Amino acid sequence: MLRPLLLTLLALPAAGPSAAEDAAWPAEFAAIIASSSTLCEGFSVSPEAVSQRDLNGDGTLDWVLDTGGFACANSYGTFCGTGGCAVETLIAGVPGSLLLHSWEIETVSTTTTLTAPNRSGETVRFLWTGSEWQLQ
Repeated sequence: MLRPLLLTLLALPAAGPSAAEDAAWPAEFAAIIASSSTLCEGFSVSPEAVSQRDLNGDGTLDWVLDTGGFACANSYGTFCGTGGCAVETLIAGVPGSLLLHSWEIETVSTTTTLTAPNRSGETVRFLWTGSEWQLQ
């Protein structure tokens, strides 16, 4: 009697939401994560992959999803390539997208930009226009 019960308990899914079902994330990001999870075995999302930062300097936290925080147990480089990783943003409900190797937020005077190295290693800046990221 105990053995069948133990086998049944082991077959049940783990408690708690999966990475794609985290209720705190915007629905747009949950959809991207759910879609990405179908691309490989052993998909995982690091805690840093989804974050909130003030991307446009308005004092309100915006959403960032960096696919550099996605991983597959059976493959390497599924989500990032030579051009970088997809960095999806959600600012006041408006989605934006960039392809970057790394990024930071920089505020100079009253202007906030997203900074990233280009292929030559020089720092480039992207400014949110309200509808898209624009290279400065």
